[in-house]
Amino acid sequence: MTNIALVVLDTLRKDAFDKHFDWLPGKRFERAYSTANWTVPAHASLFTGLYSSEVGVHAKNMYFDADEPAIAEQLREQGYETRAFSANTNVSGHFDFDRGFTQFDAPEKMEHLNDDNQFDWRNYNRNADDTGAKKYLKALYACIQDDSATIPSLVTGINLLRYGGNPTEYGGSLEALEWLEETQFGDREFLFLNLMEAHEPYRVPSEYQTVEEPDLTGSVGDISIDEVDASQTKQAYDDCATYLSDIYKEIFDLLSSKFDYVITVADHGELLGEHDSWGHEYGIYPQLTHVPLVISGDDLSGSDAGAVSILDVHRTIQTLAGIEGESRGRNLLEDLSEGSFLTEYHGLTSWSEKKLEENGYGDDVERYNDDLSGYVAPQDYYGYETQSGVQVTGTNQDPDVSEKIQRLCEELDIRDVEKNNDVPDEIKDRLEDLGYA
Repeated sequence: MTNIALVVLDTLRKDAFDKHFDWLPGKRFERAYSTANWTVPAHASLFTGLYSSEVGVHAKNMYFDADEPAIAEQLREQGYETRAFSANTNVSGHFDFDRGFTQFDAPEKMEHLNDDNQFDWRNYNRNADDTGAKKYLKALYACIQDDSATIPSLVTGINLLRYGGNPTEYGGSLEALEWLEETQFGDREFLFLNLMEAHEPYRVPSEYQTVEEPDLTGSVGDISIDEVDASQTKQAYDDCATYLSDIYKEIFDLLSSKFDYVITVADHGELLGEHDSWGHEYGIYPQLTHVPLVISGDDLSGSDAGAVSILDVHRTIQTLAGIEGESRGRNLLEDLSEGSFLTEYHGLTSWSEKKLEENGYGDDVERYNDDLSGYVAPQDYYGYETQSGVQVTGTNQDPDVSEKIQRLCEELDIRDVEKNNDVPDEIKDRLEDLGYA
């Protein structure tokens, strides 16, 4: 039996990983790329082995409603106990990312998103026409009339009005560590973790804080809603990476004693002033798509400089678990043939559009909603589309990048989806705290 843990260090840049995670054992993949610039489409790829455009889960449809099976569903069918702990609001039961998990937990203040015994806030929020206090008053009445656990549901409804702020102590790792220590794992386990320490608002314990906590960057692409203190923001991000490295050491040591393989990866990176931009709400720049990836276990070591994708993580998990299934990825633990991959951007989220409109940049929404694609080459280069044309980075640049991007895009079986990216008020509170809304 093979126990497998998949750990996503949300928003961790490759250069920050290289600086702070030299202690992490395993086989390193130096040219690993995400399929997307932010959480939802990247996790859709991790969970299905397909591009986000193919499963229709991205900025315009945030709900994991794809017809294709999720990796947790495949593993559960093969007798795996499938558990998850996610500190990311966007990777929660509300958005259906709990598919296939026998246990899907979150920090306490987010747990209502996953609790099936409580009033169905998920369905209510999707269908409610009212907003604010009026919406919750109607919901509290509905709780009383519903067959769900009334008291816990009422408590949750009241707390949704109260919480607003950060539902994790720093980024979820402390809560995840406590959860792991309390969980009894067996001999056929799949575990998924999402940890948010490297994400805005860049909070760390006082002993790690070398600069004052910066204001949220409030940026969309190269439009900064407020002035950004570049040096302070960069240092605060580095403080977060330092703290994440230390807390993850404790988590990794615990996982290593219970799991045969631990796969550590980031879903995307972060812009820290490059391209006059901050955050990760726009584009497929290399600072966003080039991610850390390490597989630990079974005396794995060394590094691989070939081009790989987070799609390969999906296939690798299938192979380790002995599962047959569809995937665009390859097994990372076998000799890899040269491969090329896409990166994708599918427009702005609803909160980014609103942010631009409310701050007088409504005319820019349309141009930021243009799809973009990138090409991860077998050779050492990456070509990617921007509003000003194709840019190429790396040592072996190719003048025919646009043709290669077009060729790979033509191979996609794209799922057309209706726009479904509005989020309820209590999730908007969390998004605001993370610098999105």
